[in-house]
Amino acid sequence: MMKMNRLFGGGKHKGQATNLQAQRAKQIESLKKLGAHEILKDTEYRVVTQQGGTNLTLQINLPAQFPSEKPILTVQPAVTHPWVDLQMKVVGCPNINNFSLHSDLGQAVQAVLEEFKKSPPAIVPQHYILGSSNPTIGLTVPKPGGPLPSYPGFNAYPGSQPSAIPPPLPPRRPQSGVGDLGLDQLTLGSIEVAKILSEFPALKDMKIHELNELSEDEDKIMEMIQKAPDLGKFIQQREALASTCVQLAQSNLSKKSEIENLRKILLAKSAELDNLKIEFENHCERHMSLSDEYHPSHIQTNLKVAVMEADEESEVVAEKFLDKELDVDEFLKSFMEKRTLCHLRRAKEEKLNQIILSQGLRY
Repeated sequence: MMKMNRLFGGGKHKGQATNLQAQRAKQIESLKKLGAHEILKDTEYRVVTQQGGTNLTLQINLPAQFPSEKPILTVQPAVTHPWVDLQMKVVGCPNINNFSLHSDLGQAVQAVLEEFKKSPPAIVPQHYILGSSNPTIGLTVPKPGGPLPSYPGFNAYPGSQPSAIPPPLPPRRPQSGVGDLGLDQLTLGSIEVAKILSEFPALKDMKIHELNELSEDEDKIMEMIQKAPDLGKFIQQREALASTCVQLAQSNLSKKSEIENLRKILLAKSAELDNLKIEFENHCERHMSLSDEYHPSHIQTNLKVAVMEADEESEVVAEKFLDKELDVDEFLKSFMEKRTLCHLRRAKEEKLNQIILSQGLRY
């Protein structure tokens, strides 16, 4: 009894939805905003859209652990589309494949509808499903008879019109061998049956046993394929492309010697560039060295040193004269030369200092 109370919300926890139930209700609400019809409460819903004058029904089944588990979307009637597999299940929508607890079910279904609007699915002819309109490809599935099945939830909306209720889904065929399915397996997902019949019109008039024999005879299949018009066009295009590739290859080979010569010239120019780069770097270093050596501040420093040297030399000459190591004539000649050189260097140093101060040439 306790388990039943928990299952149907009874007992002291009655009225308190779990987090998963709350998320489920939120997702269903977003689906209803999209215009979905409730078939089975909290479990099965439908969205009907028009595609090329035909009602296309998108059935949404919610697993028990939804939204922890992703929903299952199926399409009726049978169509061919890159997003739909042979069981009419939507398998190519990223929003459905990556569905999680925090996804939006309404947006996911809307993405499928927008994809169908952008790339309308091709409706598979009805006689390939029920086998009732073409006696040559008849199947053993009987036509549905009696009243249409009713679904719980349709009468839950007071005042709703019967025309607003989507038609019931046709019965799904059981999976079986080639002999029971006929040409339905030739749809191969995105390939339209009508296009297959236009390419191979002989298949349209074949009986089931003839199709079975053909499926086991690879030679006949290859013969039919080789007679297909599109294959002939493809072979011609392939031969034209092969001829173009050969001509392009020959043109490339004819330019091999020219390209090789240009390659040698390029390598020589590259080596010359490397040598010029090294020479340029050496000249730059030499330039920086001379620039430092002949900088006005450096010249001024050298002049100051030269002034001091000339002054010291004149002092030495004077001391030698006082020590009577030099006579008067030698003293005058040597002393005058040293003092003249000293004053000349000092004058140059002062003039250079003025130039440096006026032009801001200090380091």
